[in-house]
Amino acid sequence: MLEILNAYRNPIVGIIALLFMVAFVFFLDSLKRQRAYQRKKNLIDNLGKQFNSIDLHYNINEFIAHAKNATQTLLVIAQTYAKAGDYEQAIAIYQTLSEKQLETHEKLEVLELLGDSYYKAGFLERSKTIFLEILHYYPHNIRILEYYMHACENLKQYTNALQALESLEELLYARIDSTLNVQKIWHTKNYLKTMQICNDHYMALAEQQEQLLVLYEQDTTLHRIILGHFKLYNVALFWQKILTSNNTMSYIDILWHFQKHEVPLEFIAKHADLLAIYHAKGFIDGYQKTTNFTLEVLQLLRIYSHIKADISFVYSCHTCKTQTPFYTYRCPACAEIATIEPLLLPTQILT
Repeated sequence: MLEILNAYRNPIVGIIALLFMVAFVFFLDSLKRQRAYQRKKNLIDNLGKQFNSIDLHYNINEFIAHAKNATQTLLVIAQTYAKAGDYEQAIAIYQTLSEKQLETHEKLEVLELLGDSYYKAGFLERSKTIFLEILHYYPHNIRILEYYMHACENLKQYTNALQALESLEELLYARIDSTLNVQKIWHTKNYLKTMQICNDHYMALAEQQEQLLVLYEQDTTLHRIILGHFKLYNVALFWQKILTSNNTMSYIDILWHFQKHEVPLEFIAKHADLLAIYHAKGFIDGYQKTTNFTLEVLQLLRIYSHIKADISFVYSCHTCKTQTPFYTYRCPACAEIATIEPLLLPTQILT
C-alpha cells in the first residue's frame, strides 16, 4: 500500500494523469463538435429539400415542352421570384433548368443565377459548389471568382478565399479584365489575412498579435477589426493604439462599451475626444467641449436634466446607404469593402 501511495506522489505520475485528462477532454470536445456539425448538416439538408417542388418541376417540364424560347421566359420568372425574396420558387426553376440540355451560354447563366440564389438564401456551401462547377469550365470568369470568394469568406474558409483572390490578382496582372482594382485587391487580401489570423485558434496569442500589428501599420482600413481583437485579448495594447490614434471617433462604438474600471482615465486627460466620450458616458464629472452633437446632448442632459440617456449604434455603408445592426468590413448589400461606419442614436433610459 505504501508503495502505491509513493507512486501516486511521484510528479511524473501526476503529469501523465494531467495529460490523460487533457486528451480525454479534447476527445469529448471533438466528439461534441462533430455531432453538432452533423446535426446542423442534417438540418440544412432537410431545409434544402423544401426547395424541391415536384409539382413545379412537372409544370416547368411541360412549359419547356410546349413553349417557344422557354428558357429565357423561365429565367425572367425566376428572377422576378428572386427579387421578391421568394428563393424557393427561384431555386426550383433554376435547378430544373440546370438539368436540361442548354446552350453553353444559357447553362452558364442558369448556374450563375442558381449559385447566387443559394447564396442569398443562406445555403453557402451549395452556392460554393455551384460556383466551383462554373469555374471548372470557365476559370477566368471574374464575377464567379468574386462570388466564390465571398461564399468562402462568409463560411470563414479564409484560405480558400485567399486562393480565389490570388486568381483574381493574376487575372488583373494579365489584363484579362480592366474592371479589377489593384488597391481593392490589396485591401481585400489584408482583410482576409487579418480574419484568418483572428480565427486561427491554434496560433499562439503572442504570434497573433505580432502579425496583427504588422497589418495594423500597413492598412488603416483594418484598424477597427484589429482593435476589436486587442480589446478582447490585450486591452493594454488596445489603449496604446487608441491613445496614438488620430481618428478616435471612428471607434466610438468600441470605446462606448467599456466599463469604467477598464478605462485608464489618468492617461486620457489630454485626449479631447476620449474625454468627451467618457464625460457623456458619465465616467467623468463635468463638461468637455466636443463637435459631436450626440455627445454634446448627453453631456448636457447629465448636467442639467433628470432625463437619463444612452447611445445605441447602427452601421451605415457610405456607398449604398444600407444600414445594419452589426459592423462588417464588407457591406452585406453592395459587397464593397471598408465602407461601413457607425451612426450614433441617442436613446432615453426609462427608469
